[in-house]
Amino acid sequence: MTNNIVLSFWRRSRQRFCMSFVALAVATASVITPALAQTTGKKPNVIVIFGDDVGWGDLGAYGGGLTRGAPTPNLDRIAAEGVRFTNWYGQASCTAGRASLITGRIPVRSALSVVVAPGDPNYLHPETPTIAEFYKKNGYTTYMSGKWHLGDTPAAFPAQHGFDYVRNFLAYYAGVYCYDDKELHPFFPFDHPKFVEMYNKVVNDGEWEANPGQPPNRFKEHFKCADLPGVDDEQAANAAQFIKQHANDDKPLFMYIAYMKVHNPNFPAPEWKGKSGQGNFSDSIMELDANVGKVMNAIRGAGIDKNTIVVFSSDNGPWIDAWPDAGYGPFRGMKGTGFENGWRVPGLMWAPGRIPPGTVLHGMMSHMDVWPTTSAMAGLQPPPHGEWTGNDGKPIFFDGYDNSAYVTGKATAHGRFGEPLSARRDWIYIDGLSFLGCRFDQWKFLFTAKDSWLGPELKLGGITALYNLQMDPGEQYDMIFNGAAPRDAGVLATSPGRYAGADNGWSVALAGYVINQVSDSFKKYPNIPTVLAGASLGADLPEFSLPNLVAQPAPGPTSSAGGQVASRNQQ
Repeated sequence: MTNNIVLSFWRRSRQRFCMSFVALAVATASVITPALAQTTGKKPNVIVIFGDDVGWGDLGAYGGGLTRGAPTPNLDRIAAEGVRFTNWYGQASCTAGRASLITGRIPVRSALSVVVAPGDPNYLHPETPTIAEFYKKNGYTTYMSGKWHLGDTPAAFPAQHGFDYVRNFLAYYAGVYCYDDKELHPFFPFDHPKFVEMYNKVVNDGEWEANPGQPPNRFKEHFKCADLPGVDDEQAANAAQFIKQHANDDKPLFMYIAYMKVHNPNFPAPEWKGKSGQGNFSDSIMELDANVGKVMNAIRGAGIDKNTIVVFSSDNGPWIDAWPDAGYGPFRGMKGTGFENGWRVPGLMWAPGRIPPGTVLHGMMSHMDVWPTTSAMAGLQPPPHGEWTGNDGKPIFFDGYDNSAYVTGKATAHGRFGEPLSARRDWIYIDGLSFLGCRFDQWKFLFTAKDSWLGPELKLGGITALYNLQMDPGEQYDMIFNGAAPRDAGVLATSPGRYAGADNGWSVALAGYVINQVSDSFKKYPNIPTVLAGASLGADLPEFSLPNLVAQPAPGPTSSAGGQVASRNQQ
């Protein structure tokens, strides 16, 4: 059923547009010129570091940091010595963001677009290739630590998906480990032994580790709220020790370090508690920065900095509903919405000798592009954008782009101001099982409008909202038709500012091009079905499985109070 998400939306929408637009030829030039990695000696190490719910504007390099009372000197140094991306895309929620990095694919293809809840039957399937498997097959030693959120049963564990070494593995986000905390949740039924027994069977609240040739070890039976302040420090120490021990091995390293901070509830380590004078979030963003710095210092101290590629990003944008225990971004919306604040995240890459220092790139880049881009920079043959082969031998679609030429300053195509052009020119917004919209270059089309993850949603019917993200990154002006906006249905506006310019109906050709491309891929390469259980019970799937949907009357704008909330709060 999930394969019909984009198809159904496009079929409904194109009835209400002039289809002659879609017949326009959209010429695209795929500019993919792989940068040559240094080929002498050992392949470069690749280290990916993730924060959780970090906002685009939380780092000093993005206008946050000291400006907002929480300095981030280590992350700012990575930006100064490497490249900072202003249009780096994660996903709108945690599982999807991590899945897009690990698989290089739109998460719904792998049944990982809906947040994986405790006991959820949806998980990272063995037939889905992973970035760790790729690097392992190419002679790398692989390592993972921290938050996983791609399944909580042994079949889903990172050790089953290409990671040789696993440290401080936790299945969920921080709040799950506090559900049975008597101070935070005094109404938890501690006096109901059968419920507690069932709860402990469903919720995998252990802390795990794994080593090559050994089964995963649950070294802490129950990881609790009281353990949260120190776990990021432990991750940093374990990662630094691993780098020190293995820096001079014959095999290069692929490491994925997924810190628990700064998803609410934040519990800063004792040495950071009160440091900012602004509360737990600001303390925790400073702590996250320091723990990134510990890994960077280990790289430099081991003498491998000239042969290491580092990536830093976050799974999704900030959950502003949780403010002040939440991140910040200058865009509209938050995680769980279709607006940019939920999707656009900080993105940094660092590779001395490969990436020109102090580079700022404004084209699109994403988690899905990390795998092909870093592997090309390492001198490996990256997966192709398009048809590839799954672990079961069946054809699949790989969505990532090799953007190595763009990242390393060797792009051959340039824009009107001489700026290099990214290989990625389009983007698809799917949150859970709901198709929200698409982007081509600076033009963004939304079929829904929702400013708050827990708030009301405006379904736009046949007329999409259109935003020019280059002129209007805050998505304040819906430009589809002059006089057509704002459309608020008494709930919220697609256009807080009134657009008085010319009709931009021509732009539907761009939406048609992007949607047709992804629709064709969904038809040819079926998704792994999402099981309707756990968090997916709250998704909008029935909307996409109605019979004869195209023949239904064209709806106008409608609003719905923010339902499906209870099932989406495991992010």
